[in-house]
Amino acid sequence: MTVVVMSRDAAMRYCSEYHNKPAIMISISDPYITYPTEPYCSNKNGLVAIQPLFFTDADKPGKDVYDREVTESDLITEVDAQLVRQLLDKYPDTDVIVHCDAGISRSSGVAAAILKAKTGDDSQIFNSPKYRPNMRCYRIILDELMQED
Repeated sequence: MTVVVMSRDAAMRYCSEYHNKPAIMISISDPYITYPTEPYCSNKNGLVAIQPLFFTDADKPGKDVYDREVTESDLITEVDAQLVRQLLDKYPDTDVIVHCDAGISRSSGVAAAILKAKTGDDSQIFNSPKYRPNMRCYRIILDELMQED
């Protein structure tokens, strides 16, 4: 299993290209932004499932990256983490693409947690200068993925 972090633009390009290896996608959107297009599954792009999630880019109530005031209900939740777990459980050993708007914070936090839970090593995210993982995303996803059934 590989885990790749992308921006929304890169994810949309991915959807329009041919890929012969199946992948699943975690598509993180801001609940207050209307996007012109959404990622999609097709035989051509190899995406077998997409889990949409909607939460703001902040790790605590207060200001988000767009300088909007956000509350606890605007942030990633345990329900979001459960949806991620269900997707990973349904498609074990399938490559994972995680995207958000910029591919820097929310998606890298989720990707790092998946890597830590599944491989024990999240260093490809935390050692890269291009990512600034949202630590709330990391903690909530990791907590869910590390729970015993």
